Amino acid sequence: MSPSVITFLRIRQKLQKVSEVEGVLSAYLEFDPADTELAKDLSNLEETGVITEVRRNGELEFSRESRGRLDVKVDRSKLDDYFETYDSLIIRYPFDPPAEITVWQKNDDLDKGYAAACSFLKLLTSKAEVWDKTARRLFLVDQQAIRIPLEYGAQQTTGLDSALPVVTKFLDASLVDDDVRWALFRKASSRLLRDLPENNRLGFLMEKLADVFQRANEDYSLYLERFSFEDLVKNFDEKRLKFVDDLNQVLSSIQTALIAVPIGFFLIAEKFKPASGLIGANIVLAAGALVFFALLFVLSLNQGKALKGVKLALADFETEQVKKVTERSERLNTLITTTKSQFRRVAFLLHTVRILLFLFSLIVIATLLWCSIPSWQQRFPYTTKGTDSAQNRFGPKPISTRPLPNCSAPRETRSRRIM
Repeated sequence: MSPSVITFLRIRQKLQKVSEVEGVLSAYLEFDPADTELAKDLSNLEETGVITEVRRNGELEFSRESRGRLDVKVDRSKLDDYFETYDSLIIRYPFDPPAEITVWQKNDDLDKGYAAACSFLKLLTSKAEVWDKTARRLFLVDQQAIRIPLEYGAQQTTGLDSALPVVTKFLDASLVDDDVRWALFRKASSRLLRDLPENNRLGFLMEKLADVFQRANEDYSLYLERFSFEDLVKNFDEKRLKFVDDLNQVLSSIQTALIAVPIGFFLIAEKFKPASGLIGANIVLAAGALVFFALLFVLSLNQGKALKGVKLALADFETEQVKKVTERSERLNTLITTTKSQFRRVAFLLHTVRILLFLFSLIVIATLLWCSIPSWQQRFPYTTKGTDSAQNRFGPKPISTRPLPNCSAPRETRSRRIM
């Protein structure tokens, strides 16, 4: 530690309202001429250029003869090893810290985070395709070049020390396939950073380093399994065909039910006969219709189980395979979404059939009651009164216009005519 820093640390304990703007510290202290050590330290720092000015009531103060408040300005660039905060330390030394560091605002987490950040940047710069030390920026080149300036905040390094060891081990240059590992890590990092502003990229990468490593490690596992996205799509297409076939079979049964139920109902309803009470024919017809509808409902329950099986199989496949998607997941998601949409349509039709079966059953019961209760038949006639009479069906019988024989003519005249 330099003598200037040691001297400044003694004065720093007495400074109040310290603020830093562009490397210049502004503060004030209560000066007492009796404190000869303080006066000596102030003079030494003024001589070395650390303290650039001392003011009392807005005017420059050169003498140290009276007590009172002094406003001082400190050029921190003269204090190479001293930093007020970790943020100021990062601004000056984001990559390669000095041998000795003195940070006034002590924080163990930030201290560990800063050390981990420097180690992480050394790892990145050793792997990155382009490292511009002069401009303090690096490039990750994947499908496009991602520029990453060495700018980050102290708070963004919190927890980095716990995530860094596994990343360092994963990217170890001594491994046989270290180039593959770096390519996967670079791809995962590029996907995370490419849409962010340049100045926010490095800090965000440090915050999300654990997530980036998890994604890169998943991709590496797929690489070891010799997995390809086309194989995944082919596998899903094969299973999707089976799903679609099962759905089409259920849909075919539903369509049959949609046609058979109304036809069966009208055939049965035609056989009902109005009566003044319950008669065997109507009871048999109603019981048969209800049994018919109940059978269709039981079959719909079986179709529902088949649909549930398709849904569970589709959900299991999606849960298992989505983890393996690395880049072109949109295509697979589209196929899965299409299959789910077809499933929902079939399920909707199945529920519609069940509702229709219930409604037709109610209508059959209502028909049986109507045919058995004369008062209902009179109040709610099936047809208009008198429509079953022959007169209304065929119209009035026409009157014959043929002349009738003249029965009042004399017998003699009639006999002549006969002759």
